[in-house]
Amino acid sequence: MTMQSHEGLLAPSDVADLAGVSRAAVSNWRKRMKDFPVPVGGSASKPLFAATDIESWLAAHPEKRKAHASANSDARAWESRLWGVANLFRGHVSIHALGELFVRTAIELIEGRPSYAPRDIGQRSIDELRYALDDIPREELARAIDGLLERTSRALGKAAGENGFVGSRTSTLLASLAKDLDGGTLYDPACGVGVALLQSLDMGARPDHIVGHEINATAVDIARGRAELRGVNIDLRVADVLDHDPDPELRADLIIAEPPFGLRVDRQTTMLDPRLRYGIPPRSSGDSFWLQHVVAHLAPSGAGYVLTSPGMLFRGGAEAEIRRNLLLSGCVRAVVALPGRMLPHTSIALALWVLSEPASTSREDVLLIDATSIETPEDEVAGWLTERGSLAEVPHARVSIDELAAGNADLSPARWVLTDAIDDAQVVEAFEQANTQLHQAVAALAATLGRVRPPKVAGEPPIMTVAKLIEAGAVEVSAVRPQRVEVAPEYEDRQVSTSDVRSGNLPPVADLPSADTSGLLTQPDDVLVTTVHGIRAVVDEAGGHFPIGHGLFRIRVVDRANLDPHYLADVLAGGWNLRFAAGTAIQRIPVRDIEIPVPPLEDQRAIHAAINNARKAKQLANQASEAADSLTTAILNAVRHGTSLTSNTTEGTTR
Repeated sequence: MTMQSHEGLLAPSDVADLAGVSRAAVSNWRKRMKDFPVPVGGSASKPLFAATDIESWLAAHPEKRKAHASANSDARAWESRLWGVANLFRGHVSIHALGELFVRTAIELIEGRPSYAPRDIGQRSIDELRYALDDIPREELARAIDGLLERTSRALGKAAGENGFVGSRTSTLLASLAKDLDGGTLYDPACGVGVALLQSLDMGARPDHIVGHEINATAVDIARGRAELRGVNIDLRVADVLDHDPDPELRADLIIAEPPFGLRVDRQTTMLDPRLRYGIPPRSSGDSFWLQHVVAHLAPSGAGYVLTSPGMLFRGGAEAEIRRNLLLSGCVRAVVALPGRMLPHTSIALALWVLSEPASTSREDVLLIDATSIETPEDEVAGWLTERGSLAEVPHARVSIDELAAGNADLSPARWVLTDAIDDAQVVEAFEQANTQLHQAVAALAATLGRVRPPKVAGEPPIMTVAKLIEAGAVEVSAVRPQRVEVAPEYEDRQVSTSDVRSGNLPPVADLPSADTSGLLTQPDDVLVTTVHGIRAVVDEAGGHFPIGHGLFRIRVVDRANLDPHYLADVLAGGWNLRFAAGTAIQRIPVRDIEIPVPPLEDQRAIHAAINNARKAKQLANQASEAADSLTTAILNAVRHGTSLTSNTTEGTTR
């Protein structure tokens, strides 16, 4: 498909974002709505639509736009229009340079300067970009540009972490810690594209002076442009903070920093660096350098907030010595262990350091907070650090500096914090509940074992392959749709994946509205089987599911007089069939080659009953094991908290 029009282009995923629906819904519109716009670019598999056509179509069909999207329809339209224009630059501008191009063009527009196309880009595309930017109200332009930068951050993945993710949870956390600053100097020594600095202003910070240092010149240009779009003055400078101090005289009232993790340090350069009063960082990681840089630039009574990798809390060697010296100098106010996924590109659980200038305190202890199980710490940390009452919501401890400085100076909150505040009643209740569950599981297990009867096996039964069963008309076999195929909206809540079959737990569909009769849904007693890396099979008792996934098959028993579906699901996974596995990286078993012993129907049902009881026994044994583990934990907690589990009460004795 060739390009027919130079205007903003939207992919199906962009249309879905604009309308607040799934991509499958957009696919469904294309198939069923005759007036849906035709593609003007891209390819058959990756079509692109004119943004103006899509906007007009959604305006003509307001019912297609979800309520939450309708509430912000203008903002979504501006953001999607910009992203649509960004599609014009595909193959001509790298995703790294796209944000800089858009910010620069926006600045040129508001300053009334012309915008000229860089090499390899048509002037028509730049003109379309200016048209799109000019349609956005001036007061919304900065937010629309941020929406585009957030999309480019997601597209870049890990690479975007070097300059800061627009819209990341870490920037929200740092901004929340700076939002109450009124006057003074706000400083970020690794500001990237200015994410945390500008977000702190959006959240209410009103400093007199804002300073940002960043090693990447492109990121500084974007940060400067974002600040100009907001009418904010920031003192930005391109500088390698680890190589030299760009402003030795700077003293800030509040410092926020999310520096890159694990940067190597030149020890020859750092030996005489006056910032490193607490120790020379190891060559392998500059994490402790950033901490010392922040402390060196804090004004009296100032506060520094630095995000590091969790290793900085406990690694030995030079870093342990630096931690100890920072502690003994009174520079560490608090440490907060954060949950994973605070950054979009990594699951690493970060640590927040709260630092102060050494001469400003006679601190005796450090607040350690374990927030690893808190869902939204970015909304809570500021309160924990300023309002003592709010600490009751999170595991925490105040530990003396002398105790922390001993040994390896380990500052991992989990090492010092009892994660559960347990009272005697809770300990006794947990013990009694686990004890009851253990006895119930053991009793049910004994009853189930009594029902396990050896099935009748009278000689070797006929052996049929699935292929022969198909040929005999006993079963019908069909491969289901692969995972990459788009699912129509009416089937979305009915999907069954390979992992569902492996677990044996199919999602309930009884309360769903009836779907069409296209034949894509399972019928009661259909057998779903996966043959990738072994065989797993499950009977769909109720039917009404939409199976989807690679290596997944649906088997329907036609001859119920000679073959029981539940027995079939049992023997499909027989160990003898594993010899048919083929493949190197992914082992698959051809479903037609699987061998099925076929005894009389009555014997099949007896065999399934025995196997089913054995499986129930396994489930009960697992329940008994879990209850025993809970009982052990309750007893140990009773010992730790000095709680009696054998107390006389008016209701009897707890034993």
